[in-house]
Amino acid sequence: MKHSQLYFVASAVILLLAGALLSKGRAAQAGAEVPPVAYVFGSQLTVYYPAQKKLYVYSELGGSCVFAYTLSTPGGPVTRENCK
Repeated sequence: MKHSQLYFVASAVILLLAGALLSKGRAAQAGAEVPPVAYVFGSQLTVYYPAQKKLYVYSELGGSCVFAYTLSTPGGPVTRENCK
């Protein structure tokens, strides 16, 4: 795996864990829709959709989706799939 991809995955996991720790103890609202969260790494745009537990990676701002990561439970497998 390229260093940039490894850096990206490690950064995403750290950010997700930090978000989970910060939100711990807060009451969840039933039926509340959680908006997507966007990150920019260099020229790549990454958008995380919490309801789908998916991280979409775009080649550039306004570009097309290159690939997506499906996140499962903490410590579980992270699968990568190409966008269609």
